[in-house]
Amino acid sequence: RASEESEEWIELDVHGSEGKWSSVRKDMLRKVACANRDQTIHLANSKFTDKDGGYYVRSLNYMESISSVFVDTTTEAAATTTTTTTTASTTAAGEGIDETAVAELASQLAVTLQEGLGKMIPFSVLRSNFHPEKVSDEMLIMALSSCAVLVRGNFALKSSLAQFLKKDVMKEMRDLMLLLLNMHGSIQRERLVRAYETKASTNDDYAMINADFITFVLETIAKQTNGCWVAKVDDDVAFAARFPELATRHGVYWVKKKDMLKELVELYEL
Repeated sequence: RASEESEEWIELDVHGSEGKWSSVRKDMLRKVACANRDQTIHLANSKFTDKDGGYYVRSLNYMESISSVFVDTTTEAAATTTTTTTTASTTAAGEGIDETAVAELASQLAVTLQEGLGKMIPFSVLRSNFHPEKVSDEMLIMALSSCAVLVRGNFALKSSLAQFLKKDVMKEMRDLMLLLLNMHGSIQRERLVRAYETKASTNDDYAMINADFITFVLETIAKQTNGCWVAKVDDDVAFAARFPELATRHGVYWVKKKDMLKELVELYEL
């Protein structure tokens, strides 16, 4: 108390009442004031409102759009204004699926896949988290295609959504690892280190990718055995047989990803 009383107190001159604002302050306030105070934002279809469309919920979706190699049922629906309270997407099987529910499910899945630093999770494990009467296989697969990639029958978080990787080159390296696992079933760490050392010699952006960091990311998705690194979860060969169309789409995705990472793949395979 004594120390408080010994402190110097400075009175504050508070402006804003009884016309004390200066002309300069008034001019500044006019610049930041809302141009149209009568403007309102109407929420779209969600569990919080009965307005139409469902676009408000989709606007909160932080995930990237479903890749063009997957079935994109959201873009077409978003471009069409509808007055119904439920926006439905049609799957290949012809069943109507609530698009807003798919977006919400995808958000839940992204959180689940983010746990454990993005380790791969079998479809059966993800399936067990949702009641089949509320979430069908088709709905679950559609949601997974927004936030995950298929690696030898198991789902891994898209690297672009990996919050533990801050730089684009780090996310790209994880993509390369997933691609190599999908192609060969194993990764040679030393070859990966050599590839990035070569890449860093011509591009300073890759200098941050050293042997220790490569090992750190490898450990999030793979385990060391017999001189190489293999996925932490066993291959699910039955998944492709059960969902052949989806497996084919993801196969096309990896073909395109390999083309994007062509230089790094070639450096790895030297």
